[in-house]
Amino acid sequence: MSVLFTSGFSKFFSLASFAGSLLSGSLLLIHQAPAQAQQLPSGSVPPAPVDPIGPRPTDSGSGGLVPLSDYLPAYTTSGSTGGSTATNVQSSFGFFFDSKTTDPLDGLGFASQPGWGNSTSYEVKLWYWNNGGQDPSDFTEISSRTFTHGQTYSFQDGYFWQDVVPNISLLDTFTNDPNNLEGYVITAIGDFSNSPGNVEFEGGTASFTSKFVPSDPLNGFNEQGQAFYPVPIFDGGVGQNGYFNANLSTVPGPLPVLGAAAGFGWTRRLRKRIRSSK
Repeated sequence: MSVLFTSGFSKFFSLASFAGSLLSGSLLLIHQAPAQAQQLPSGSVPPAPVDPIGPRPTDSGSGGLVPLSDYLPAYTTSGSTGGSTATNVQSSFGFFFDSKTTDPLDGLGFASQPGWGNSTSYEVKLWYWNNGGQDPSDFTEISSRTFTHGQTYSFQDGYFWQDVVPNISLLDTFTNDPNNLEGYVITAIGDFSNSPGNVEFEGGTASFTSKFVPSDPLNGFNEQGQAFYPVPIFDGGVGQNGYFNANLSTVPGPLPVLGAAAGFGWTRRLRKRIRSSK
């Protein structure tokens, strides 16, 4: 089965490009990135999720409700559905996106569903990619966290969360990248089969904050033994929807050290002028 790998998938045109396309009579909303075909064995692409995801448990098996915390998720989901892979297959479900902010990353999140058990673990990974994402070496792991049933995690907006300490400042990969040569990709890795204790891979729609721009198509899938694994470079076949088992959180960035120093220096100069004028 031929599936499509787009390097970072695609970015939206600027307003100027959009206006130009209207004038030319061709309504082009999406900037398609260069693509190359990748081959997966027949049957490797997972079936589209079809089962509605019920209320997510706030207990990770730790023996009680986990604490709520103050995170700012990149997105919230609604109308999600679930699906399963073949038994005992390690898979990766995620998506590509652009950051419109340089705010620090302060947390990674994982969405579970009822049935998570047996001390099963899932890993959430975030990569930054550049040079068009055409080679595995173009992907640099930024952060990762492992979520294991039975451990205690913070819970918010349907996701279990772990801190990223120290915080990691993101790059603005949207504003200054007209050639679509860089971006981010996040994924959840583990056994998403229907074996006891495992969770489903989750597809559906999401409402993103203004800090992030999802790529189109934003769904991504991969499985152990395939190219680029675990980076989810293959189109998983859920159209404009995405795979949302993984999430990330940012906080408003502090004043940079250099900026603070410059500010204090300017204040000192201003005070000196005031004193001199008296």
